[in-house]
Formats: sequence, C-alpha cells, structure tokens
Amino acid sequence: MKKTLVVALALVMCFALSSVACAKSYELKISTTQTDTSMIYAGLQAAADEIMEKTNGDVKVTIYPSSQLGGEEDMIDQAIAGIGVAVLTDAGRMSSYVNDIGIFNMAYFVNNYEDGLKVIATDTFKGWTDELIDQGIRVLCFNYYDGARSFMQNKEVNTPEDLKGLVTRTPGAAPYNESISAMGATPYNVAWSEVYNSIQTKAIDACEVQYTSAVSSHIYEVCKYVAKTEHINLFNCLICGEAWFSKLPEEYQQIVLDACYNNAYNNAQEIIAAQADMEKTLIDNGMTVIEVDKTPFQEAAKAAYEKLGWTELRAKIYEEAGI
Repeated sequence: MKKTLVVALALVMCFALSSVACAKSYELKISTTQTDTSMIYAGLQAAADEIMEKTNGDVKVTIYPSSQLGGEEDMIDQAIAGIGVAVLTDAGRMSSYVNDIGIFNMAYFVNNYEDGLKVIATDTFKGWTDELIDQGIRVLCFNYYDGARSFMQNKEVNTPEDLKGLVTRTPGAAPYNESISAMGATPYNVAWSEVYNSIQTKAIDACEVQYTSAVSSHIYEVCKYVAKTEHINLFNCLICGEAWFSKLPEEYQQIVLDACYNNAYNNAQEIIAAQADMEKTLIDNGMTVIEVDKTPFQEAAKAAYEKLGWTELRAKIYEEAGI
C-alpha cells in the first residue's frame, strides 16, 4: 500500500514538474507615436491589462509611447523579423506591403466609424490581412479610431476652390497626397511635431488633422479656422510579427485578438463621444468652425481614386459591405 502511494505521489510530482517545465512566458512591447496622455493610449493600456489578466501574466504587454522604441518603419521591420514588438500604425504604412489596403486613407472612403467596421468585415479586407500574414505581419485589430480629419488654416475655406495654393501638411503617403491634391490644396510632407512651428513661421499654410491631435498640440494658437470637411476617418491598426504571434498557444492567440478588437472598439466610442467637447475647446481658444457643404469636396476627391486606380475597387467594397 505504501509503495503504491509513493508511486502515485511520484507521478503527481512528475506531472507537476512537467507542467512547470512546459509553461512559457511571452513578452510583447507595443510601440506608438501617441503620448501617454492620449485617448488611444488608454485604449492600448486596457487591451494590455486584459491580455495579461486572461493569460495569468504569461503574456506580458508593455506600451512605449511617443516613439520611445524608434520609428514606425523600424518597428515594423523588427516585428517581421520575429521580435516581440507590436506597432500602432495605419493603412498608409500597410499599403507598402499590400497596396490596396491604402484605400482606407482616401478622402471620403468611409463617412463614419460604423461604415469602417463594415469594410473590415468584408472578404476583400480579409484577403488583404491574409496577404499581410504571408509577408510576416499579423493584424491584431484594425479598429482603433482617432476621429475625422479636417482642414485647419488661417483663411476661410468653404469650397475646394478656397484650398487652391494652400500648402497643407499631410503624413506623406500617396492616399493622403492624392486626396488633398484632388480637393485643391498643395500637399506637403512634414513630421507632425514640426507642424506648429511650420505654420507659425509660414513655411506651410495649413494642416489637415483630427481633433484629438489638434487639441493636444494647441494648433488653435497658430490656426484661426477649421473647415469641417471630415474628409478622412482615421482608422489605426495594431500589428505584430506573424513569427511571434504563431508561437503563442491557440488559446492565447484568441485572447490577444479579442482583447485588442474589443478594447479598440470601446476606445473608439469614447473618442467619438468626446468630439463635441474637443470642438468646443478649439472654439473657446479662438478658432472658428466652418460647417462646409461636403458635397463639392466629395466630388473633387473622386479624381484621386481615378489616379490611383481605385474607383472600381471602391465600388466593389461598397457593394460587399452594404454601404
């Protein structure tokens, strides 16, 4: 009897030691250009906390704001190489790997957050994310949202004709450049951190930006007007390397995907709800908000789709998404 008990205890200890030996921990560092006071940062932190809680700390997630780890392109390269980093980025960056996904950064591609979610649910979009996987990039979610971009400058803008000759900062990717050019302005690529001084010194005339960044950067100190075109609804994606992601147990993979999507959605709702307050902040600090007729801007933007060869793709996606 004693011998049987000893054998049983030995087997239990063996299994316990085996479980400990097999247990693995995984580390993911999230890189973002957002500051630690931004609304999106709070959404990233909520996702990180949920992942760590539901994996009992086996997946440790740390967020590095303000590009502390390095530039987006360098971080994406590291992710593809298999290093445990994730990057908050957008369709413009991803279009370097899958060209057509860049349509998400075109003027008036979607008119609101819910329409964007419908596009994300299409087979066409899934095809793009599958192509990214083939190139070593795993999209953890594509539904972080930072609001709609409008023109901000020191002259009244009511129509596309009013944008003629206005040197306007854009992030530099083709969808942005062609959209801004089609609507009448002259696109100019400069880092967002340099925009305030560039407008102040008249090196550029304007910018097109969402309210979250306009408020946090105090753009109202150098711009008098908001032309509320809301031409680009800014979706952001969180990506990591497929090599890192594929090493996670399947259960953890699903936890990561669900936490990222759900917290991005909740965060987007908070940002949408805050738009009126942020607009009031701009007005209270001296800016005039012009409620433009968007139709002429929407018509002008069609030329950008033609130039980039996306007119038919746009129609196909609208039919597929039911928008």
